[in-house]
Amino acid sequence: MQSIRIVLFFLLCLLLTSAFTAPAEEGRTLYDHHCARCHGTDGTRGLLGAKNLQKSQLSDSAIFIQISNGRRIMPAFKKRMNPDQMTAIANYIKSFRKL
Repeated sequence: MQSIRIVLFFLLCLLLTSAFTAPAEEGRTLYDHHCARCHGTDGTRGLLGAKNLQKSQLSDSAIFIQISNGRRIMPAFKKRMNPDQMTAIANYIKSFRKL
């Protein structure tokens, strides 16, 4: 009985860990595919006027709106991605910030 509890506890921990890492991984994958070309893999490359994302102080909603609607030369992604994907990218972008 104790062995079953240990196995169940291990499986629960594994499920919880994967639940928290999957969105971060999705955000990184989407960012690498759609954003890194101009913003760089670490958010510092300013190709064609792209902002340095490490210095960004935008709120969560402002980041989401910029991803959704685009800005200047940056394309809008509201027709290419669903809200969850844009939120995943926004969360990933916030991980670049230098405090």
